[in-house]
Amino acid sequence: MKFLQDVTLGQYMPGDSFLHRLDPRTKFVSLLLLMIVTFLIKTFIALALLSAFFLLTLLISQLSWGYVFRGVRSFIWLFLFTAAIHLFFTPGPSLPFFPIGFIDITWTGAAKGAMVASQLLLAILLSSLMTLTTSPLQLAHGLEKLIYPLKRFRIPVEDFSLMTMLAIKFIPILLGEANRIIKAQSSRGVDFESGNFLRRAKNLIPILTPLFHSIFKRADDLAVAMFARGYISGAKRTHLHELKMRGKDYWVLIGVVGFVILEMKIH
Repeated sequence: MKFLQDVTLGQYMPGDSFLHRLDPRTKFVSLLLLMIVTFLIKTFIALALLSAFFLLTLLISQLSWGYVFRGVRSFIWLFLFTAAIHLFFTPGPSLPFFPIGFIDITWTGAAKGAMVASQLLLAILLSSLMTLTTSPLQLAHGLEKLIYPLKRFRIPVEDFSLMTMLAIKFIPILLGEANRIIKAQSSRGVDFESGNFLRRAKNLIPILTPLFHSIFKRADDLAVAMFARGYISGAKRTHLHELKMRGKDYWVLIGVVGFVILEMKIH
């Protein structure tokens, strides 16, 4: 169960890089645009260009490349499953030596499977890069500022942004709690690594009860702490550091929009 320690999505790595210092609203909008173009591109040339853009951004972030890429190992099953669906069920000219019985693998399926799996990989990497360079508090503050106009429609944007921050903050906490429980169960003789898929899934059942108990206890402690600090749902709150868009944020947005337009022209 080492994969629980490898998940980087939702974790934050403090730093002082150019990417860390950007306004969270800039990162939100940039990520949204890049995610859209990620799933719209259809050629490997556009995919290679987007991959190069991500690597450049990763270089600017000054994060450990090994740490960032290690975080996607937990999603390998998703990439393989997605690629396999397209590999076996997309019609087209068959690969050499195929079809074999009722199994047919096509060139079109192989290309489509590789493309979709790569798109998912890039989407997860881009999302991880934003959470790794933006603290949960900044994410919540930036999201609140972005959706603030929705308050005219009586949507509680402050509560929504707070829930988003808590959800992001709790991802690494719950993963760490699950890993602690797994280690405790392993010390008592439970084997999580050997056996087939069904047996390993069955061995995970003893984890669920203490994990849910821990989740509800942490939620209750958090509610008590917020109540003790005078939290009132819907009340206007101030921030120690107010967000302010600077020149570099506008230049980054212009650069991202220009890159997206270029990608759409060659997609």
